[in-house]
Amino acid sequence: MSNEFQLRVAELMCSRVCHDLISPIGAISNGVEFLNERAEGGSGNSAELIGKCSKQALDKLSFFRAAFGVGGQEGTLQWAEIRAMLENCAVERHVKIIWNGDDGEIGKKIPKVLGKLLLNLVYLAIECLPRGGVVSVDETIINLPKTVELRIEGPKCILTDDVRSGLQPDLSVGVLSARNIVAYLAASFAASLGRSLEVTDQSTEKFVIRIS
Repeated sequence: MSNEFQLRVAELMCSRVCHDLISPIGAISNGVEFLNERAEGGSGNSAELIGKCSKQALDKLSFFRAAFGVGGQEGTLQWAEIRAMLENCAVERHVKIIWNGDDGEIGKKIPKVLGKLLLNLVYLAIECLPRGGVVSVDETIINLPKTVELRIEGPKCILTDDVRSGLQPDLSVGVLSARNIVAYLAASFAASLGRSLEVTDQSTEKFVIRIS
């Protein structure tokens, strides 16, 4: 990977992080202004707003550190932590994640690259559900079987062409954008595990991402 390509990826990821953090942090600022302007009667609502938005910002930072940064120790991530981060992200977007499998795996550690693949892939799926919906994940995914699927379903469910274009790990730098960078990262992590990603459209409100 060239220095130009690496720089472009870094710039796009910074843009993505800033985009997703600006709303909750901006709301915290508004809450502080509200506290300063209102008498005691308004302080309760403001404190609640600040608390809610602070938690959202912290949840996003924890997610971004694990998905895009160097989070994790000794080359592994905790499966329970990955699930918790994705569920926090899903709730904010009115999406439900269904974990199909044995909860006995909950305490397992998985390779960091696999964890980052899952974080980016499920995050991408959540973003394809602007009006909420369901993302179904087979927990066998943490053992990386030969083939495993994520099923995404909901009203206005769509994987747009510009985002779909990022699912190839060998893109030229000119094709990358802030919209497809997460898809590109997911494809790159899959490639580093010797796998590829394939999308199957099943209806106007449902599609499947297959790791094989």
